[in-house]
Amino acid sequence: GAVPVRGGRLLRLPRVRAHTVTTSIDPVRAFDDAGLAVIRARLSALAARTIDGDIPRAAVLVPLCIRNGAPAILFTKRTETVGTHKGQVSFPGGRRDPGDRDVVDTALRELHEELGIARDTVLVLGSFHELMSITGLVVAPVIGFIGDRTSLTDLAPSPAEIDAVFSLTLDELQHHRAVRPLRSGRAGPWYTAGPHPVWGLTGFITDEVLRDLLGVPIPPLVLD
Repeated sequence: GAVPVRGGRLLRLPRVRAHTVTTSIDPVRAFDDAGLAVIRARLSALAARTIDGDIPRAAVLVPLCIRNGAPAILFTKRTETVGTHKGQVSFPGGRRDPGDRDVVDTALRELHEELGIARDTVLVLGSFHELMSITGLVVAPVIGFIGDRTSLTDLAPSPAEIDAVFSLTLDELQHHRAVRPLRSGRAGPWYTAGPHPVWGLTGFITDEVLRDLLGVPIPPLVLD
């Protein structure tokens, strides 16, 4: 099952190891060979945030793709009949199974289960900052490139879990972003360009990926 977003009220973290905060990096303007090499190098050099403790673990696949020639990110919307987080936007992902070798294995397995994308068609670029979800899971985002997704007709969304699939270009994400107060009172990003808003944990992951990895110049999370 997916690990979607809910309310953006992140739990207080146990022990979080320090990580590098990027203030300004060159933007990745295309997901071609050169752009993907830059992303892979940045992930390899990243001093990623990790969360220690005996806490349940999960992983999500952040699917970088191309839509009509432009770099984009793929999102899913959960069905209204799933047990939790009904109708919310998420990345493909879920809890680690005992048989999963690592977070990459978890993310690729869930991607195939939810969207029918075979693992051998995904270019895995690396792992990103861990976050704590409102459901008490440590979520590890795995960054992967899934190719040209201008058409989504070849996907096979799980009817039990996935209600809709859509992508947003980096330009759409940059120019259709708001900062709103969440239930906890903290500021949270809302991305509104698509058919369904991207917010909560998925919004926070998207925010960090855009700013710290792809060099998209988005402002910090400060309420007006």
